[in-house]
Amino acid sequence: MLHFRLRRAFIWFLLKAVTAGAALAFFLAARMPHPLRACVYGAFRELARYQALISTREMLSLKGEHFEVRYCPADEPYARLVLETAERFYGPVSEFFSFTPPGPVPVIIHPTRSSLNAAFGWPDGENAVGVYWAGVIRVLSPREWVDSRDEGEVRERFVESGPVAHELAHLAVDYMSRGNVPRWLNEGIAQYVDYRLTGFRFAQGEPSRPPYGLEEMDRNFDLLEDQVLAYRQSLAAVEYLVEVYGEESLHKILAALGRGEDIDTALRHAVGESLEEFSQNVAAYCAAGFWRQELRARAEN
Repeated sequence: MLHFRLRRAFIWFLLKAVTAGAALAFFLAARMPHPLRACVYGAFRELARYQALISTREMLSLKGEHFEVRYCPADEPYARLVLETAERFYGPVSEFFSFTPPGPVPVIIHPTRSSLNAAFGWPDGENAVGVYWAGVIRVLSPREWVDSRDEGEVRERFVESGPVAHELAHLAVDYMSRGNVPRWLNEGIAQYVDYRLTGFRFAQGEPSRPPYGLEEMDRNFDLLEDQVLAYRQSLAAVEYLVEVYGEESLHKILAALGRGEDIDTALRHAVGESLEEFSQNVAAYCAAGFWRQELRARAEN
């Protein structure tokens, strides 16, 4: 037994060291040719994914056709709900992107908000209920954020306003772009797919200032003062693309990014706009109040 524990501890240490090495190589590879950079990123993602599986090996497990849900005993009543929700959205998300996620996709249920934040080194003030990173979807237990103990109401809330569709879209974007995607586009597409499948909008309320520049959003997204505006503007950028050029434009942009093009070149090839032109057009789109009109229309209906 001692030999087994020592061997497991050594494997765990080795895996952490290799993952850290792959992460360092990925950041150092920023100036490398895209095929090499993409390969390094792919290796880093799979190593980080495997590390997450090793670190949660003691948790209970529930397997489906395309997902494996890991959870603590206290969340056993919710594990089936999480698995069924993930399987429910697997087909629509795959169809939207014309992409089949590599499986089985790990889904880890965190029993508390603190444990979810701790997995990423975040402060306790963070309020995320779901996170995608490195091939793994993590969700906060419904019992921590759904203010109901009625089984039907919990199911409805989790399906319609939970994080699964959103995070599954992030997974597809990550794999299709091979990690080469601006943060605003990543968030915008995930919100668009989520809204398309569930009717849920993450960011509501009036923005407090004029729109941010897209380059600023890419560099400092999480540090921007008005997070409502940052998420709303990300969604508006994608809605503009869909309204003017159709959903196929999103596929073209992701394909171009996956080939190693930067976002300016990808936009030029996909829709004929430079990043500067696109940023100006999105700002005008936001100023025209399209999102507020849609919210009002939904409220009136």
